Amino acid sequence: MAGPIATGPMSAEEAGASASPLRRIKLSDQIAEDLCRRIARERMEPGQRLPNEQKLMQHYGCAKGTIREALKALEVQGLVAMRPGPNGGAEIRPVSIDAAAQQLRRFLHFRRLDFAQVYAVRRELEVALGLDVAGRLDAEALQRLEENILACEAAFAAGEHARGRSLELTFHDLLCDASDNALLAFMCRFINSLLRDLVEFQGSATEYAAFGAHNLESHRQLVSAFRAKDAEAVGRIMQEHMCCAEHYMRRLDASFRRDLLSGR
Repeated sequence: MAGPIATGPMSAEEAGASASPLRRIKLSDQIAEDLCRRIARERMEPGQRLPNEQKLMQHYGCAKGTIREALKALEVQGLVAMRPGPNGGAEIRPVSIDAAAQQLRRFLHFRRLDFAQVYAVRRELEVALGLDVAGRLDAEALQRLEENILACEAAFAAGEHARGRSLELTFHDLLCDASDNALLAFMCRFINSLLRDLVEFQGSATEYAAFGAHNLESHRQLVSAFRAKDAEAVGRIMQEHMCCAEHYMRRLDASFRRDLLSGR
């Protein structure tokens, strides 16, 4: 039977390196970490399954409850889904964008986050995203962007400002859909979700309407540049768009809600 951690005598240097006592790690947590390494080492793909509980009990030499606790930890992380039945078990699944984003929100909840920090990052990322997809947007992708602009116009015309703001950010999510740079797309989408779910505005209705009009015009210009496959224009327009968006955020006295844990 194999255990998750190999132990050996501690050297004098190791013994003296830490003055504080080591935190004892639960066996189920050790097993969960070892299973993560196994998934990576064996290059397991979504849809494949880990060994059943009986085999894992034999491998790690522990009780069923410990194995179930380890698998539950992986399920909470979004790395596996537990399938019921005689042929069930822990099935590998890709971690969803929402699950990964929620972990980042929890990290940021206990730190001071302001719009200067957000837009310092967003300016660079959105320009990079625009350049990444420039010249690669097909007719269907361009049509989705144009339909988004029309839906946004309709929402503002009907006085549905919250819906209009959400649709403005969906425009940028559509650019993420077209990108093949997974990290860039994830970071842009994550910032969009923060702005969509967690921002409160204090400014006047007139300023808010001007903000919406600016965003719509910028999006129209971006679609024209994308259609012309003019990467230089895309970069310039997106840079101006991000700078103006930050300006309006300041004028509207926008702020993040204190609750980043639940996203409400």
